[in-house]
Amino acid sequence: MNPLSHALSRNENNFGLVRLLAAIAVVYGYSYLLQQPDGSADWVQSALGFDGLIALGIYAFFLLSGMLVTASFDRQRSAPRFAVLRIARIWPAVAVGSLVTVLVIGPLFTTLPLREYFASGVTWANLDNFSTLVLNGSWVVPGVFEHNRWLNEVSAPLWTLPLAVRCYLIVLFTGLVGLLSSRWGVVLAAALGLAAFVLRVHLVPHLHLELRDFSAKTPGYSFWPEPFFFIGMLLYGWREDIELHGLAALGLVMVFLVFRDTAAAQPLFYLAFVYGVLWIGTTPLLRRFTPRNDYSYGIYLYGFMMQQCAASLAPRLSHQTATLVAAPFILLCAVLSWRFVERPVLVWCHRRLARTPRAVGAAIADSAAR
Repeated sequence: MNPLSHALSRNENNFGLVRLLAAIAVVYGYSYLLQQPDGSADWVQSALGFDGLIALGIYAFFLLSGMLVTASFDRQRSAPRFAVLRIARIWPAVAVGSLVTVLVIGPLFTTLPLREYFASGVTWANLDNFSTLVLNGSWVVPGVFEHNRWLNEVSAPLWTLPLAVRCYLIVLFTGLVGLLSSRWGVVLAAALGLAAFVLRVHLVPHLHLELRDFSAKTPGYSFWPEPFFFIGMLLYGWREDIELHGLAALGLVMVFLVFRDTAAAQPLFYLAFVYGVLWIGTTPLLRRFTPRNDYSYGIYLYGFMMQQCAASLAPRLSHQTATLVAAPFILLCAVLSWRFVERPVLVWCHRRLARTPRAVGAAIADSAAR
């Protein structure tokens, strides 16, 4: 017996391990794209034919976020507390990352004279964290990585942060109207989120709605991250009825393999993927491997940046060698981000917002979900 509700209510889970594995998958997936072609390709993409390591890592992040962010609002029952904790979780690390980009990576790798670099408005525009988190999610610094295979971009994974923020707003809105306190309410909340995903709102040149163009997908992805967030919301709402078993996870994988050459392959894979992520995140068999500290966000933010540095200095390294070269720097940045930025901010917020005293470790775990 491995109920999802048990893992969510008692914090006896491996979600930190899942996030770490997802971040590593994103970093390793990008290694195939950043170095000069060496004849190898993303083995997951090659095996599946529709999604690779990057996509699956991001889907896993959004799936867990859907569950844990919904759980966070349900526990808080306070819009201001929820908003403060969400901001505390995602913004400080981005703010420091933008400073590292402008003040460290830029001066070290720009091809422009430093006087011209620091005089450019494009340089300082990267400190606009509102745009990063809400609008375009991009850091582009003048003269930096302009000869790399992936031109100019300092941290490509940032594009998912505005999507996550919009999902958080859906949780906030549906929580405010009382939909997250019952299982059928959560179903309606997820349906509203899906409707917001399908209907695109445009403010310029005038307010109007249009259907999403489902033929337009991010390169390298055959699906979208947001639906996995809404699936996570549903899973939280029905957590009392969901039992997770290793044999069931194996069975779903076998069903996918049997039908992998049919039109049903992709939905069957996603079903097995969601169930597999939940099983990995809840099975006691993996509890010993769950890290005590959450370095996943730092790895996600700084991984691409350090890989671009390696690609700029040695573009012809194989993707494995380049990843090994970048890995210590990625880990160092992630550790520093967690110990001196993310964790202190979370501790400070919980101490100011907590209604009753409770263990700081539990408070941090509650907010660590993205």
